[in-house]
Amino acid sequence: MRIIAVEDHWPEYGTIVVRDTHGVDPASRSRPGLPLLDEHAVDAQPGGTIAKAGDGWLQASARDARHHVRLEAHHGPPPADDAWHDVVETPYYANTGSVMLTTVLYGDNYADRPLQLGAPGMYRVRVSCRRTSPEIHGFEASEGDLWRMQFWAAPGTPQPPRWLARSQPAVRSGRTGWEAVLGLPYQEVLHAVQVAAGTGDATEEQIAAAYQPWSSSSGDWSAPLSEDLSDYAVQLGVPAPATRQELLRLLVAAGLVIAETSTEVTRYRPPASPPHVEEVLRLPDEQVTMIRRQDAFHRYTSFAADLAAVAVWSPGCTVSATPEELSHQLLATEEEIHGAIRYGAERGLFSTSGDEGTFTAMPRLPPPARGRPQSPKARVRRFENGRAIYP
Repeated sequence: MRIIAVEDHWPEYGTIVVRDTHGVDPASRSRPGLPLLDEHAVDAQPGGTIAKAGDGWLQASARDARHHVRLEAHHGPPPADDAWHDVVETPYYANTGSVMLTTVLYGDNYADRPLQLGAPGMYRVRVSCRRTSPEIHGFEASEGDLWRMQFWAAPGTPQPPRWLARSQPAVRSGRTGWEAVLGLPYQEVLHAVQVAAGTGDATEEQIAAAYQPWSSSSGDWSAPLSEDLSDYAVQLGVPAPATRQELLRLLVAAGLVIAETSTEVTRYRPPASPPHVEEVLRLPDEQVTMIRRQDAFHRYTSFAADLAAVAVWSPGCTVSATPEELSHQLLATEEEIHGAIRYGAERGLFSTSGDEGTFTAMPRLPPPARGRPQSPKARVRRFENGRAIYP
């Protein structure tokens, strides 16, 4: 086994990137016979929920922090290790037979530390992430997580990615839309409620003590609000708030904060399931449409990238499986899978045939001709010799 370990790595744009080392003429590269394996061939979120890979590249979704990244080359599939929170296995096509840690913008900080895999060709990589706190022995150098990428040769027909562990659901929790209506002060006050409620004694005095402005334009707890929330206050039957202190009453009326009074002391806490803004307020239709689109984006964009990763490694870039099969492969519920396929089809990421578990990954639209708007129909219609053919 060969290992390259990099501590204290802060990835660009929250994306850890591994690519082939330099030295291959793009025109002479052999390809695995699938047309959408280039890094930017599909308009999907980098990294997906955990990680994805293709022809000479791998992306992993990380939080903004300094991480410990470990690249390993194995002679065969390494034994399973249960000490990881998130795990996915995916094919990787290596054109040079070696890889290196890099950045979204092709940084060369680690170019002198390549990991030798072996002969160019098809590999499989198991990407694992452990959410590690700094006090764990051997990991003091980083505030972030421990990432491990284990590569081994896997010649022959590539098997699509498979998710082996998830620390959270495949589909994220949605957005209620209140931030689009009430703005930053709402988020600041709600955060103060959450902090104070964590102590078990979230009185108004404790919330005021927990309040911290999030930007230089925010005032203190009793500073005047610059936002005019009078229209929403009328709908909720409360006075228009002029300060963050008064905004707390509006949040209670909207159901975003629960107020409970006992022995003449009122304490506050956030509800388990806050209502969506369009369920409480009358809003213009176009604003409701925008809020629902933002909610769908937040829920499905990462998981739709997982589905796209499965498709691009499948024959014809098409997945045809039962919902139960996809559920086992992706570690997701059938409901989550159906929702992500619908979202991907609406965004033009997939085309669907009407069959429940069948969808095809679509290539990224080519750049529009100068002076001409891009037609939604300007999609790839067929593939020849592993390359996209445009109409």
